Amino acid sequence: MQDDDFRLIPLAEIVEPWMILRVVNRGSVEYLELRDSLGAVGFLNSICVRPCKRKPRKVEVVDGLYRFTAAKDLDLPAAPCIVKYNLTNEDVLAAQIQANALRPETTPVEYARQIKKIMEATPGMRMAELCGRLHKNPEWIAHQLLLLALSKRLQLAVERGEIPLLSAYALARVPPTRQMQFEEQAKTMTVAEFVPMVNAFVKHFKEGVKKGKMDAFLLEDFKPHPHMRLIRDVLAEYDDHQLGALYLTGAQCTTPISAWYLALQWVLHLDAASVAEQRETLLRCQQQKILRTDEDKEKSHDVKPG
Repeated sequence: MQDDDFRLIPLAEIVEPWMILRVVNRGSVEYLELRDSLGAVGFLNSICVRPCKRKPRKVEVVDGLYRFTAAKDLDLPAAPCIVKYNLTNEDVLAAQIQANALRPETTPVEYARQIKKIMEATPGMRMAELCGRLHKNPEWIAHQLLLLALSKRLQLAVERGEIPLLSAYALARVPPTRQMQFEEQAKTMTVAEFVPMVNAFVKHFKEGVKKGKMDAFLLEDFKPHPHMRLIRDVLAEYDDHQLGALYLTGAQCTTPISAWYLALQWVLHLDAASVAEQRETLLRCQQQKILRTDEDKEKSHDVKPG
Protein backbone atom coordinates (compact mmCIF):
# COMPACT_ATOMS: atom_id res chain seq x y z
CA MET A 1 0.00 0.00 0.00
CA GLN A 2 1.35 3.39 -1.02
CA ASP A 3 1.57 6.13 1.58
CA ASP A 4 -0.38 9.37 1.28
CA ASP A 5 1.35 12.22 -0.51
CA PHE A 6 1.18 16.02 -0.33
CA ARG A 7 1.99 18.08 -3.40
CA LEU A 8 0.95 20.98 -5.61
CA ILE A 9 -1.05 19.65 -8.57
CA PRO A 10 -2.01 21.62 -11.74
CA LEU A 11 -5.79 22.09 -11.98
CA ALA A 12 -5.69 20.60 -15.48
CA GLU A 13 -4.72 17.27 -13.88
CA ILE A 14 -7.65 17.29 -11.39
CA VAL A 15 -11.15 16.07 -12.26
CA GLU A 16 -14.45 16.07 -10.38
CA PRO A 17 -15.36 13.06 -8.20
CA TRP A 18 -16.95 9.94 -9.65
CA MET A 19 -19.99 10.62 -7.46
CA ILE A 20 -21.03 14.08 -6.25
CA LEU A 21 -22.95 14.23 -2.99
CA ARG A 22 -23.50 17.97 -3.08
CA VAL A 23 -23.56 19.79 -6.43
CA VAL A 24 -21.72 23.11 -6.35
CA ASN A 25 -24.14 26.04 -6.21
CA ARG A 26 -22.17 28.86 -7.80
CA GLY A 27 -24.86 31.36 -6.83
CA SER A 28 -24.82 30.60 -3.11
CA VAL A 29 -23.39 33.04 -0.58
CA GLU A 30 -21.15 30.25 0.70
CA TYR A 31 -19.57 29.73 -2.71
CA LEU A 32 -19.17 33.43 -3.52
CA GLU A 33 -17.49 34.08 -0.17
CA LEU A 34 -15.16 31.11 -0.67
CA ARG A 35 -14.22 32.24 -4.18
CA ASP A 36 -13.52 35.81 -3.03
CA SER A 37 -11.41 34.53 -0.13
CA LEU A 38 -9.49 32.18 -2.40
CA GLY A 39 -8.81 35.00 -4.84
CA ALA A 40 -7.61 37.30 -2.07
CA VAL A 41 -5.47 35.06 0.14
CA GLY A 42 -5.16 31.75 -1.72
CA PHE A 43 -5.73 28.25 -0.37
CA LEU A 44 -6.09 27.93 3.39
CA ASN A 45 -6.91 24.19 3.19
CA SER A 46 -5.69 21.48 0.84
CA ILE A 47 -7.92 19.50 -1.50
CA CYS A 48 -8.11 15.76 -0.87
CA VAL A 49 -7.70 13.73 -4.09
CA ARG A 50 -7.00 10.18 -5.22
CA PRO A 51 -5.69 8.69 -8.50
CA CYS A 52 -8.46 8.61 -11.11
CA LYS A 53 -9.07 5.18 -12.60
CA ARG A 54 -11.31 6.67 -15.27
CA LYS A 55 -8.60 9.01 -16.55
CA PRO A 56 -4.98 7.85 -16.21
CA ARG A 57 -2.40 10.41 -15.08
CA LYS A 58 -5.13 12.48 -13.43
CA VAL A 59 -6.50 12.67 -9.90
CA GLU A 60 -10.11 13.11 -8.79
CA VAL A 61 -11.46 15.17 -5.93
CA VAL A 62 -12.44 13.32 -2.77
CA ASP A 63 -13.11 16.35 -0.57
CA GLY A 64 -12.88 20.01 -1.50
CA LEU A 65 -15.07 20.24 -4.60
CA TYR A 66 -16.13 23.81 -3.74
CA ARG A 67 -12.48 24.89 -3.43
CA PHE A 68 -11.57 23.11 -6.65
CA THR A 69 -14.46 24.72 -8.55
CA ALA A 70 -13.63 28.18 -7.21
CA ALA A 71 -9.97 27.73 -8.20
CA LYS A 72 -11.03 26.84 -11.75
CA ASP A 73 -13.35 29.85 -11.92
CA LEU A 74 -10.43 32.05 -10.83
CA ASP A 75 -8.11 30.42 -13.40
CA LEU A 76 -5.61 29.46 -10.72
CA PRO A 77 -2.81 27.29 -12.08
CA ALA A 78 -2.61 24.67 -9.31
CA ALA A 79 -3.93 23.58 -5.92
CA PRO A 80 -2.27 22.05 -2.84
CA CYS A 81 -3.48 18.46 -2.58
CA ILE A 82 -3.31 15.54 -0.20
CA VAL A 83 -3.18 12.45 -2.42
CA LYS A 84 -4.86 9.36 -0.94
CA TYR A 85 -3.77 6.26 -2.84
CA ASN A 86 -5.80 3.57 -1.11
CA LEU A 87 -9.39 4.87 -1.09
CA THR A 88 -12.22 2.74 -2.45
CA ASN A 89 -15.39 4.20 -3.99
CA GLU A 90 -17.18 3.47 -0.72
CA ASP A 91 -14.47 5.35 1.19
CA VAL A 92 -15.02 8.36 -1.06
CA LEU A 93 -18.76 8.36 -0.39
CA ALA A 94 -18.15 8.05 3.33
CA ALA A 95 -15.67 10.92 3.25
CA GLN A 96 -18.18 13.12 1.44
CA ILE A 97 -20.87 12.31 3.98
CA GLN A 98 -18.56 13.13 6.87
CA ALA A 99 -17.42 16.39 5.26
CA ASN A 100 -20.95 17.56 4.44
CA ALA A 101 -22.85 16.28 7.48
CA LEU A 102 -23.05 19.70 9.14
CA ARG A 103 -23.86 21.64 5.97
CA PRO A 104 -27.57 22.36 5.45
CA GLU A 105 -27.17 22.35 1.65
CA THR A 106 -26.87 18.56 1.69
CA THR A 107 -30.32 17.08 2.30
CA PRO A 108 -31.05 13.97 4.39
CA VAL A 109 -32.43 12.28 1.26
CA GLU A 110 -29.08 12.79 -0.47
CA TYR A 111 -27.30 11.25 2.52
CA ALA A 112 -29.68 8.29 2.39
CA ARG A 113 -28.97 7.63 -1.28
CA GLN A 114 -25.23 7.65 -0.75
CA ILE A 115 -25.42 5.49 2.37
CA LYS A 116 -27.43 2.98 0.37
CA LYS A 117 -24.72 2.96 -2.32
CA ILE A 118 -22.10 2.15 0.33
CA MET A 119 -24.24 -0.69 1.69
CA GLU A 120 -24.93 -2.10 -1.78
CA ALA A 121 -21.23 -2.01 -2.64
CA THR A 122 -20.42 -3.98 0.54
CA PRO A 123 -23.38 -6.35 1.10
CA GLY A 124 -21.85 -8.04 4.15
CA MET A 125 -21.18 -4.81 6.01
CA ARG A 126 -22.55 -4.72 9.56
CA MET A 127 -24.16 -1.68 11.13
CA ALA A 128 -21.25 -1.24 13.55
CA GLU A 129 -18.80 -1.04 10.65
CA LEU A 130 -20.99 1.42 8.77
CA CYS A 131 -21.34 3.61 11.86
CA GLY A 132 -17.58 3.59 12.30
CA ARG A 133 -16.96 4.50 8.70
CA LEU A 134 -19.41 7.41 8.73
CA HIS A 135 -18.84 8.43 12.37
CA LYS A 136 -22.61 8.39 12.89
CA ASN A 137 -24.79 6.50 15.35
CA PRO A 138 -27.20 3.74 14.23
CA GLU A 139 -30.30 5.87 14.90
CA TRP A 140 -29.08 8.66 12.59
CA ILE A 141 -28.30 6.19 9.81
CA ALA A 142 -31.63 4.36 10.25
CA HIS A 143 -33.59 7.61 10.03
CA GLN A 144 -31.81 8.69 6.84
CA LEU A 145 -32.39 5.32 5.18
CA LEU A 146 -36.03 5.40 6.21
CA LEU A 147 -36.53 8.36 3.85
CA LEU A 148 -35.87 6.08 0.87
CA ALA A 149 -39.20 4.38 1.64
CA LEU A 150 -40.93 7.58 0.52
CA SER A 151 -42.16 7.92 -3.04
CA LYS A 152 -39.99 10.00 -5.41
CA ARG A 153 -42.51 12.82 -5.26
CA LEU A 154 -42.42 12.92 -1.47
CA GLN A 155 -38.62 12.68 -1.41
CA LEU A 156 -38.53 15.76 -3.64
CA ALA A 157 -40.91 17.57 -1.28
CA VAL A 158 -38.58 16.78 1.63
CA GLU A 159 -35.57 18.05 -0.32
CA ARG A 160 -37.40 21.27 -1.09
CA GLY A 161 -38.22 21.78 2.56
CA GLU A 162 -41.97 21.45 1.97
CA ILE A 163 -42.26 18.61 4.51
CA PRO A 164 -40.56 18.89 7.94
CA LEU A 165 -37.97 16.21 8.54
CA LEU A 166 -39.70 14.64 11.56
CA SER A 167 -42.95 14.48 9.58
CA ALA A 168 -41.03 12.82 6.73
CA TYR A 169 -39.58 10.19 9.07
CA ALA A 170 -43.09 9.34 10.27
CA LEU A 171 -44.58 9.36 6.76
CA ALA A 172 -41.86 7.00 5.50
CA ARG A 173 -43.25 4.28 7.78
CA VAL A 174 -46.62 4.39 6.01
CA PRO A 175 -47.12 1.71 3.31
CA PRO A 176 -46.27 3.10 -0.16
CA THR A 177 -49.84 2.69 -1.42
CA ARG A 178 -51.10 4.98 1.36
CA GLN A 179 -48.38 7.63 1.57
CA MET A 180 -49.87 10.07 -0.92
CA GLN A 181 -53.11 10.38 1.04
CA PHE A 182 -51.07 12.14 3.76
CA GLU A 183 -49.13 14.46 1.43
CA GLU A 184 -51.19 17.59 1.98
CA GLN A 185 -51.34 17.12 5.76
CA ALA A 186 -47.56 16.57 5.87
CA LYS A 187 -47.05 19.92 4.16
CA THR A 188 -49.63 21.93 6.10
CA MET A 189 -49.92 20.43 9.58
CA THR A 190 -47.40 21.05 12.34
CA VAL A 191 -45.09 18.22 13.35
CA ALA A 192 -46.89 17.98 16.70
CA GLU A 193 -50.20 17.44 14.86
CA PHE A 194 -49.03 15.29 11.97
CA VAL A 195 -46.72 12.75 13.62
CA PRO A 196 -49.23 11.37 16.20
CA MET A 197 -51.86 11.04 13.48
CA VAL A 198 -49.53 9.05 11.19
CA ASN A 199 -48.16 6.95 14.04
CA ALA A 200 -51.74 5.98 14.91
CA PHE A 201 -52.39 4.95 11.30
CA VAL A 202 -49.18 2.88 11.19
CA LYS A 203 -50.12 1.14 14.44
CA HIS A 204 -53.58 0.31 13.07
CA PHE A 205 -52.02 -0.95 9.87
CA LYS A 206 -49.58 -3.24 11.70
CA GLU A 207 -52.42 -4.70 13.73
CA GLY A 208 -54.25 -5.42 10.49
CA VAL A 209 -51.17 -7.11 9.02
CA LYS A 210 -50.75 -9.37 12.01
CA LYS A 211 -54.41 -10.36 11.80
CA GLY A 212 -54.14 -11.06 8.09
CA LYS A 213 -56.44 -8.20 7.11
CA MET A 214 -54.31 -6.85 4.29
CA ASP A 215 -56.89 -6.20 1.57
CA ALA A 216 -58.22 -2.99 3.05
CA PHE A 217 -54.71 -1.51 3.18
CA LEU A 218 -52.82 -2.82 0.18
CA LEU A 219 -55.25 -4.04 -2.47
CA GLU A 220 -57.70 -1.17 -2.73
CA ASP A 221 -55.66 0.29 -5.62
CA PHE A 222 -54.58 -3.08 -6.99
CA LYS A 223 -54.23 -3.30 -10.74
CA PRO A 224 -53.23 -6.56 -12.42
CA HIS A 225 -49.96 -6.48 -14.32
CA PRO A 226 -50.27 -7.77 -17.90
CA HIS A 227 -47.45 -10.08 -18.99
CA MET A 228 -47.23 -12.61 -21.79
CA ARG A 229 -47.64 -16.29 -21.17
CA LEU A 230 -44.72 -18.48 -22.16
CA ILE A 231 -44.84 -19.33 -25.86
CA ARG A 232 -44.67 -23.04 -25.03
CA ASP A 233 -47.88 -22.74 -22.97
CA VAL A 234 -49.68 -20.91 -25.77
CA LEU A 235 -48.51 -23.48 -28.34
CA ALA A 236 -49.54 -26.33 -26.03
CA GLU A 237 -53.06 -24.92 -25.79
CA TYR A 238 -53.14 -24.34 -29.54
CA ASP A 239 -52.21 -27.99 -30.17
CA ASP A 240 -54.08 -29.73 -27.37
CA HIS A 241 -57.26 -27.63 -26.91
CA GLN A 242 -57.32 -28.24 -23.15
CA LEU A 243 -58.33 -24.90 -21.62
CA GLY A 244 -60.42 -23.11 -24.22
CA ALA A 245 -63.73 -24.82 -23.52
CA LEU A 246 -63.22 -24.53 -19.77
CA TYR A 247 -62.50 -20.77 -19.87
CA LEU A 248 -65.29 -19.99 -22.33
CA THR A 249 -67.85 -21.93 -20.32
CA GLY A 250 -66.76 -20.47 -17.00
CA ALA A 251 -66.92 -16.92 -18.33
CA GLN A 252 -70.36 -17.47 -19.86
CA CYS A 253 -69.03 -16.29 -23.20
CA THR A 254 -71.92 -15.69 -25.60
CA THR A 255 -70.47 -13.91 -28.66
CA PRO A 256 -67.42 -14.42 -30.90
CA ILE A 257 -66.04 -11.00 -29.98
CA SER A 258 -66.27 -11.70 -26.25
CA ALA A 259 -64.48 -15.00 -26.86
CA TRP A 260 -61.74 -13.15 -28.74
CA TYR A 261 -61.09 -10.75 -25.87
CA LEU A 262 -61.24 -13.54 -23.32
CA ALA A 263 -58.50 -15.32 -25.27
CA LEU A 264 -56.38 -12.14 -25.22
CA GLN A 265 -56.92 -11.86 -21.47
CA TRP A 266 -55.64 -15.40 -21.04
CA VAL A 267 -52.54 -14.73 -23.16
CA LEU A 268 -51.80 -11.56 -21.11
CA HIS A 269 -52.47 -13.15 -17.70
CA LEU A 270 -55.53 -10.91 -17.28
CA ASP A 271 -58.11 -13.68 -17.01
CA ALA A 272 -59.93 -14.09 -13.70
CA ALA A 273 -57.73 -16.93 -12.44
CA SER A 274 -54.49 -15.08 -13.25
CA VAL A 275 -55.70 -11.84 -11.63
CA ALA A 276 -56.68 -13.72 -8.48
CA GLU A 277 -53.24 -15.34 -8.39
CA GLN A 278 -51.56 -11.94 -8.74
CA ARG A 279 -53.62 -10.58 -5.85
CA GLU A 280 -52.71 -13.49 -3.63
CA THR A 281 -49.02 -13.21 -4.53
CA LEU A 282 -49.03 -9.49 -3.76
CA LEU A 283 -50.74 -10.10 -0.43
CA ARG A 284 -48.26 -12.78 0.56
CA CYS A 285 -45.19 -10.80 -0.48
CA GLN A 286 -46.35 -7.60 1.19
CA GLN A 287 -47.22 -9.37 4.40
CA GLN A 288 -43.87 -11.18 4.54
CA LYS A 289 -42.00 -7.96 3.80
CA ILE A 290 -43.83 -5.95 6.45
CA LEU A 291 -43.54 -8.58 9.15
CA ARG A 292 -39.86 -9.11 8.32
CA THR A 293 -38.97 -5.42 8.58
CA ASP A 294 -41.35 -4.55 11.39
CA GLU A 295 -38.96 -5.72 14.11
CA ASP A 296 -36.09 -3.64 12.67
CA LYS A 297 -38.22 -0.52 12.47
CA GLU A 298 -39.45 -0.95 16.03
CA LYS A 299 -35.87 -0.62 17.26
CA SER A 300 -36.01 3.06 16.33
CA HIS A 301 -39.43 3.38 18.06
CA ASP A 302 -42.20 5.66 16.88
CA VAL A 303 -41.02 9.06 15.70
CA LYS A 304 -41.71 11.61 18.41
CA PRO A 305 -42.67 15.17 17.47
CA GLY A 306 -40.07 17.77 18.42
